[in-house]
Amino acid sequence: MISEIDYETIAKESLKSYSIKYEELVYLGKSDNVAFQVNTIDEGLKYLIKIHTSTNSIKTKNVIESELIWLEALAKESNLVIPTPVRNLKEELITEISNINNEEKINVTLYNWVNGEVLNREPTNNETTSLALLMAALHKHTKQWNIPEDFKRPIYDSDNLYTSLSQLKELLNLELITSEDFAIIEESVRKISNVIESQKSSQNSWGIIHSDLHESNYVFYNDSPRPIDFSNCGYGFYLFDIAETFMHLSIENRKIFIATYRNVHLLQENYIEVLEAFFIWSIVRTFAFHTLNPDEHKSLSENFPSVIQNYFIKYLREENFLLI
Repeated sequence: MISEIDYETIAKESLKSYSIKYEELVYLGKSDNVAFQVNTIDEGLKYLIKIHTSTNSIKTKNVIESELIWLEALAKESNLVIPTPVRNLKEELITEISNINNEEKINVTLYNWVNGEVLNREPTNNETTSLALLMAALHKHTKQWNIPEDFKRPIYDSDNLYTSLSQLKELLNLELITSEDFAIIEESVRKISNVIESQKSSQNSWGIIHSDLHESNYVFYNDSPRPIDFSNCGYGFYLFDIAETFMHLSIENRKIFIATYRNVHLLQENYIEVLEAFFIWSIVRTFAFHTLNPDEHKSLSENFPSVIQNYFIKYLREENFLLI
């Protein structure tokens, strides 16, 4: 098993492939990747280095590279401040390093550091307006961008929804949720799948989305939000992108967000109905992700009953809940 010290060794070896001189590495944590802040002698010049550790098939080299290609396009074609990729001395987006424990290659990527502060609280009304304009800008770019033919990213569709349901079933197998509650989740997933299949995948509704724009994945700098983690970006409905963010906003801020967004992008007539379906989908996806971490199981078990009552049952009864 690779230790934090081993990862630091890999990061230092990778940095030899870049034309930067670093002073220290600061360990930031591990999820699908291991991240370090790279500090240089120049206090105002920092980088982010990621060691991609996930063995998931959607985290292959060409999939990672596609994320970076979008980031480069956003940096060039928009005014957004994002973690712009840094190419290595060979002008490559990804640096391959040999695993110190075997012959397997590890993918490493480097980005310019994005300055800002994580909110760690509910956004204010003005911050929510700025956040909606940020998402609107991301969607505007993808509507106009000519996606490369070999662009490989996850697809957020019915298959993705059912994959999350399969992961959630582990909680049932572990007797952390009841069979009655899981049956409600299954019924909700079938209903959501029908909504997904009924949507038209037009340029105005479907494209490359961030898919994970919540309070841990954006920072504020001088009152302006900046997205900092695009590792889950992929093909999806713009309304699904909004629903993911809505999970982390109060009802009042959801109203502000959608009103602001609608000033930039026209939404379909039944957008509230679709948003509520996608909001439940977001819950399924989020809870499924946390099932992969045994340390999260107790919390999931404790939270599920209220989530079922407050959202899933209301959704099945066709009782509005998202904006009221």
